[in-house]
Amino acid sequence: MDILEILKSSSNELLQEDLDLFRTELAVGEYAESYQRECLELIAALEKWRSDSQKQKKAPEADISAAMHVDPDSFTPNSQTKKSVPFAEQFKADLNAMRLSDKYKSSFRTYIKTHADFDESFVDANFSLFQEWEMEAIISELAFSEQFLEKYFTVLDKDKIARYQMFSEGFFQKHYPDFDAETVLKRGKNEWRKKENRSKQFAVFLRLKGISY
Repeated sequence: MDILEILKSSSNELLQEDLDLFRTELAVGEYAESYQRECLELIAALEKWRSDSQKQKKAPEADISAAMHVDPDSFTPNSQTKKSVPFAEQFKADLNAMRLSDKYKSSFRTYIKTHADFDESFVDANFSLFQEWEMEAIISELAFSEQFLEKYFTVLDKDKIARYQMFSEGFFQKHYPDFDAETVLKRGKNEWRKKENRSKQFAVFLRLKGISY
């Protein structure tokens, strides 16, 4: 049973009995600790929203439904709710909310670009929190050092690195087998993708690889 996928795709259809069943399954089933933690956080967030909705004196169904969706504007640096708790804790709560939102991908990109605390050191310290698509978005939107790229190179999307990150000629040469050279040299961000900006040693390397662009 893929509990995580059900929570993400069918949250509005789940009953409390379903959530209780998921908790039991997570407790007795053979699931990775990180998977269990993410599922339990989503269940808790869903239950909290439902509890808050019930406190609104049986508000119209449309209002309750709206409460289950995330407004990207609520994830701006000006949000006063962010000031009372450490950024790491607030981010985890916001991340769970965004994952349940029908504007998940757009709100996530907006969030990571507009929060100054969301930087390389934060991503490094919380790397295990992010799902594959989220890391692809992060690599596409933010700049990272070669040290970071080297540390996580085996698990990062190589095409996203090639297209959106800046790195040295030496880094490219070291990881040449893992990159699509055309992406790096024609659509990347590095200054040396232009012939006039390449070192002689790098130009020789490319010629030996049969690359003329």
